[in-house]
Amino acid sequence: MKAIHRVSITDAVVESIKESIESGEYQVGAKLPTEAGLCAEMKVSRTSVREAIRVLQALGYITIKPGKGAFVSEQALLPKNAKPWYEAEGAEYSDFMEVRFVLETLAVRLAVERATALQVEELAEVHHSFCEVSKKRDMTKLIILDETFHTKIMSYTGNPLLVNINRQLLDSFRKYRGESFTNEQVYNNAVEPHGRILECFKRRDAEGAVREMEHHLEVTRQDMIKIHKGSL
Repeated sequence: MKAIHRVSITDAVVESIKESIESGEYQVGAKLPTEAGLCAEMKVSRTSVREAIRVLQALGYITIKPGKGAFVSEQALLPKNAKPWYEAEGAEYSDFMEVRFVLETLAVRLAVERATALQVEELAEVHHSFCEVSKKRDMTKLIILDETFHTKIMSYTGNPLLVNINRQLLDSFRKYRGESFTNEQVYNNAVEPHGRILECFKRRDAEGAVREMEHHLEVTRQDMIKIHKGSL
């Protein structure tokens, strides 16, 4: 596993661990080193390792077994010769948003109905971290936490097909998420919608969650249109 010699950045830790999994250094079912071990290997803080583990869990790369540690998920690796379904020639941001509208509205409905109380608390923690990082204007962590918020909702559905489709879409969509979070207005626009979606989880209001997700994605779509037109 590669050491990270610069200032600790959570997404760099995530990428380093993902590379170790994808390269076969850690096989499916293998236990990852302890937090202390990862800190020593990559020369980063324990906070960064903890954040990275949460992100990797949300992305489906690892599973956490209470009292035992973090293990490489069975869904961590796609077949090497499999071409991702999202690699469509000429795909634009609008195309990705259309797919997100379908996937995420379905996911939030199922997630609100199926999420455990502990998972709702977990989502609240991610939202709290997002709000705090938004105040600090830390773009890297904003991107990661926004991705984590939406991915956790997907994972709470308990539907492995939805989770896998979403994971394949993430890498391709990340560049658009990065573009949007370079604009202060855009990431400010994400804080309140995330909060309203979270409140729907707390009330177990699936229909309300769908409406809030639709509104959130539509605002995101409009923001990106404005960015590309240079009017934001």
